[in-house]
Amino acid sequence: MTRWRDRFDALHEGAIAATGHDDFGDTAYHEGMRVLLNAIDAHPPAGPAAEASATGVITGALAGRLVTQAGWDANPVYAAERIERPLIVIGLPRTGTTALHQLLSVDPQFQGFERWLTANPMVRPPRDQWRAHPAYRASVERIAAMRRLAPEIMAAHSTEAGEVDECLMPMAQSFLCNWFASNIDAPAYDAWFRRADETPSFLRYKEVLKLVGLGDRRRWLLKNPSHVFGIDALLTAFPDACIVQTHRDPAASIASLMSLLGGIRDLMADAPVDRDRLLAREASFWAEGARRSMAAADREPGRFVHVRQEDIRRDPMGVVTRIYDHFDIPMSAEAEARFRGWAAANPPDARSAHHYRPVEAAAVDPLFSDYIARFDLKRPAPAGA
Repeated sequence: MTRWRDRFDALHEGAIAATGHDDFGDTAYHEGMRVLLNAIDAHPPAGPAAEASATGVITGALAGRLVTQAGWDANPVYAAERIERPLIVIGLPRTGTTALHQLLSVDPQFQGFERWLTANPMVRPPRDQWRAHPAYRASVERIAAMRRLAPEIMAAHSTEAGEVDECLMPMAQSFLCNWFASNIDAPAYDAWFRRADETPSFLRYKEVLKLVGLGDRRRWLLKNPSHVFGIDALLTAFPDACIVQTHRDPAASIASLMSLLGGIRDLMADAPVDRDRLLAREASFWAEGARRSMAAADREPGRFVHVRQEDIRRDPMGVVTRIYDHFDIPMSAEAEARFRGWAAANPPDARSAHHYRPVEAAAVDPLFSDYIARFDLKRPAPAGA
């Protein structure tokens, strides 16, 4: 069997074949990619399905680089775009980041990174042209296929092709991103990533946003849970960012994450993954993210608004009003009407379709003790995500 480190060129060739482009841009990403390939050699995927999945994850990141570089080359004026005071939702996973992101996105003053564009960054076409675009149709088809194959996973976390999505996939273009550690069991890469400075990844992402939003003067609304881990790099790349951080009892959020991520990894490997190993990795990673985000908030408290997960549905207008007041964001009558429409469609007593097993608090709480105390996170909160 060919070693992964010897597939470097073949993986690039696969991305070229998939996109029709051949310029990957600067070569800084080679370091992370080679670390990843060596790490996979040290801990090979268990079986053909896991191997194919890892190949797809890597090729997808390379394809994103190719499409982005082609867009930059075709639209050199993108570099002059300005990204000012982006509103960025962060938080441990399964703490309401997606719900809050989708709630805020109904305000027409914001632009976001739609799911179909995260894998194919390009100048955002007018919305009425999306259905005619092959990349959009392919995204719709992939989501439909996933819904048929794994309805439980999609019930736990699903974003439609035209809805705003998180930053993780476009940031994977740098090969310095939690995307790989989340999708591929490669401990040596994970260790390397945790020691690395993510600033180059965030700076590249900022340039990607300039391309996607070329000519669109609206304020950016972004979201990614793992920004808690990369918060210092984020604030270096976006020095005027306005941060909204969601919070929930870590034992509940990690239990929900284990169900979602474990299900995805089982599906990708076509076999059950080691849940104890996965729990150890995720709990330690997100505990460090909680520590880093608290330290950043201590340094610049005015840059943060903190939101408890249960309040997003219990009092969405109160949450939005507090965020807007803190960051001096105007609220139009149209936006207020849309927020109230979202609240009506997402009542606080709505039952979550995501059911999961709890994890032992003793396995999680000691890692998060300061975080739990800071935000009083042992108050009862509703189950689900």
